[in-house]
Amino acid sequence: MERIEKYAAVISWTLFFLVLAVICVLSFQNGSATKALEKPFVDGVTGTVDRKLSTETILTVTFYIRQAGRAVLFLALGFSGGNGALLCFGKRNRTAIGAAVCAVLFGISYFTEKMKIFIEGRHYAFAECLEGFAFAVLGYLCAACLFGVWKRKRQKAGGGQG
Repeated sequence: MERIEKYAAVISWTLFFLVLAVICVLSFQNGSATKALEKPFVDGVTGTVDRKLSTETILTVTFYIRQAGRAVLFLALGFSGGNGALLCFGKRNRTAIGAAVCAVLFGISYFTEKMKIFIEGRHYAFAECLEGFAFAVLGYLCAACLFGVWKRKRQKAGGGQG
């Protein structure tokens, strides 16, 4: 592994564990802490509207803000984990790497969602587990595509070696 690849792998794994820590902190908060955290975002979005919004509309906006946040975090988790795995284990079977990464991403998604049954004011929803997993896999697929393009360019520049 070249020096630049080593630095990229370290950065990717650091980002992976940082995003994982953020996901865990947000997932393992109780219901009142979650509401307090999302209130400024909802007020910022709904405060720009000229008319008074109904409670149902505010709850809908809150739901979409939470789903967008989950999507972005799991996308970043899959992307950074995919980069780290492909950089560290890139000479191995790509199918095996993809299967292992998907298994780990599903485990993280399932764990962070399932643990909510033990937290007051939170609920478990398998659909949200699958949503997080789908975005994580999408992040991994983006990383794999970029990694493939980078490898091809490197092979062309190196005269077919690499």
